[in-house]
Amino acid sequence: MTRPAPRSDAAGPRSGGAGLGGLGVGPVHEQVYRYLVRVGRARTAAEVAAELALAPRTSGAVLRALERQALVTRTAIRPPSYLASPPELALEPLLAQRREELARIRLYARELQGTFRQAVGSRSSDLVEVVVGRERVLRYYLHLVQGARARFDALTKPPYVAGDDFSDVLDAEGAAIGRGVHARSVYESESLSGSPTLTVVDRSIALGEEARATSGLPLKLALFDRRVGFVPLALDEPAQGAVVVRPSPLLDALGALFDGIWARAVPLLSSGDSDTGDGLTDRSRQVLRLMSDGLKDESIARALGVSRRTVQKCVTAAMTELGARTRFQAALLAHDRGWFDGY
Repeated sequence: MTRPAPRSDAAGPRSGGAGLGGLGVGPVHEQVYRYLVRVGRARTAAEVAAELALAPRTSGAVLRALERQALVTRTAIRPPSYLASPPELALEPLLAQRREELARIRLYARELQGTFRQAVGSRSSDLVEVVVGRERVLRYYLHLVQGARARFDALTKPPYVAGDDFSDVLDAEGAAIGRGVHARSVYESESLSGSPTLTVVDRSIALGEEARATSGLPLKLALFDRRVGFVPLALDEPAQGAVVVRPSPLLDALGALFDGIWARAVPLLSSGDSDTGDGLTDRSRQVLRLMSDGLKDESIARALGVSRRTVQKCVTAAMTELGARTRFQAALLAHDRGWFDGY
């Protein structure tokens, strides 16, 4: 005798769904549980077997296993029937159990990492560590941000490992700044002409970060307490992996590189900062410096959070003061007069 085909909406998680496999619920068990959830009434093992085209013995064994997991309850009538427990209540103990298992795995991973570090000991490979894959790179980066205690320095340019969603990164950096970490970032000026860099700059400054910009950053870099460096393996594809640099002459060189770039970069202001608009203010010097880096008026205005007209007024005032006939000449004369010193 041919058994009826199982109904498609009871056969398992819908396309793209996560299912219950991660909670230790097998495919057939989930199929039966979903069926009982759908019908909303008690069913005997024979009825479940007939509906889902299962062997009666299999149906009975699965229902008893689901009962042990508290996913179904058994009625007192004969023959016994089974009713699905409410999913929100029934699945929570399984979720809690899985969270405990994950916590134990994390603890074990830390112990293994400690054993690994002891094993490599004084080997030179301990000075650098390679992290491969987008998810691992992002997790490691967030771990370093969360572990920073005094200072965080970065050279920043697209593309970004986080893509267009910087929520986790900005939350971690904001928390670090909130506990007293001094954060400084230099952004590549060419990327300030559009999103997502402008979004990152504005939100980071609002969190309390010191931000500057310059052209032609040679690499992307993050330094944590000057004890750990984080450098992408590939500049154009940071998701490929990253190199973690431990205390060494190489880390010292990266720190010196950042300090040199920071010294010549121009400070950036958030969109909430006010504009003085009178004569050769700090704002005018910022405009000239960004202009000398090759940014157009609109990009400068967006970077400094002012209008394009304000940028043009600053340039005009500077050209008048310098006696320059062209913008290029104004940038050269401003540099000769030391107007960019300290920026």
